[in-house]
Amino acid sequence: MAEVDLAGVKALAVTHHEALRSVLADRTDTFVRGDAQRNWRALRDGEVDPDSPLVRLVSGGVGSLLTKNGAEHTRLRKPMQTHFTRRRVEALRPRVAELAEQLLDDLEGAETADVKDRFAWPLTVGVLVGLLGVSEEDAPVLGDIARRLFELTDPSVFADARRFLAGLVEQRRAAPGDDLVSALVAADDAADEADRIGDEQLVANLFLLVIAGFETTMGTLANGVRALLAHPGQLRRITAGEVEWSAAAEEILRRHSSVSLLPAVFATRDTELAGVAVPEGEMVLLAYAAAALDADAWESPDTFDVGRDTRGHLAFGHGPHLCLGAPLARLELNVALPRLFERFPELALDAGKDGTAASAPVESWMMAHPKQVWVRPQGSGDAQPAVAG
Repeated sequence: MAEVDLAGVKALAVTHHEALRSVLADRTDTFVRGDAQRNWRALRDGEVDPDSPLVRLVSGGVGSLLTKNGAEHTRLRKPMQTHFTRRRVEALRPRVAELAEQLLDDLEGAETADVKDRFAWPLTVGVLVGLLGVSEEDAPVLGDIARRLFELTDPSVFADARRFLAGLVEQRRAAPGDDLVSALVAADDAADEADRIGDEQLVANLFLLVIAGFETTMGTLANGVRALLAHPGQLRRITAGEVEWSAAAEEILRRHSSVSLLPAVFATRDTELAGVAVPEGEMVLLAYAAAALDADAWESPDTFDVGRDTRGHLAFGHGPHLCLGAPLARLELNVALPRLFERFPELALDAGKDGTAASAPVESWMMAHPKQVWVRPQGSGDAQPAVAG
């Protein structure tokens, strides 16, 4: 456990693998989500600004199943869950592959390129745009919503997102299409009264899909490209056939997930985590990146080893709130990475830009990925650096 200061807001972060796993798996209501006005002591006692973006987020500003518990969470999760089964996600593989090829075509002939801007971002947002049936012109709106939410500095993002997504639901109700929004609207309209979640909750769940549906995958894809180029020995193990791409993708998720730290659960009673007392009303942050570096869970945890056994990593969470989009994220990584390195076998980091301000982390304590990842598609012209592993 670690004490964290978020611009004056004090909290505990659960940083060890098993402790984080136990919090995520909790079904005893020792740790709950949402309703911060009741569950967060510091907010009850007036120690934090009730209008801050952080309070809006942990109070249910997104309004989605993310801040629900128990049976209510299960009820709200069910309509989304049916659309993210492995079978349904696998049906998206041709669309992901086609989009990847188009973007890689655009990289042909480029001497240097920001692979995050020209591949990771348009690929992941393109998949989401197709899923939701959003026009290409509105694609930047989705990216803007996710960026502002994760920066957690602009409270107006909540109203803006709801306005955009409510309009989308209204459009699909009037003119259904072959997309996820239309399917969710139709399923809710056809559901028994007791099972209906209503447009407000539909909008909230779509809000969650937007903020979690591509930003996290886009960041992990960018991290993965950078990690593989920084560790050519590991990349050669994959391209030589020693290690499957699917295994490498899991190690990227374990070691280089874009999700660093997420809010939050609240202790409903005095308890203990990893030997540390956690009082009733404490806000506990979920430190995924730190848990991936727990030496009690992983041998040489900071070593990027594409051949390691990664079973049990927590990149997608655990327990009742396990990430719904995990199959889609895995599909995108397992399509995008092989195609990128097959198409550009000499791909190399642009040494003139990597390590500069361009590759500084994005401005979010929740996310961990660089602002840009500059590469040379045709190689650096120099020998690859002799990096161990």
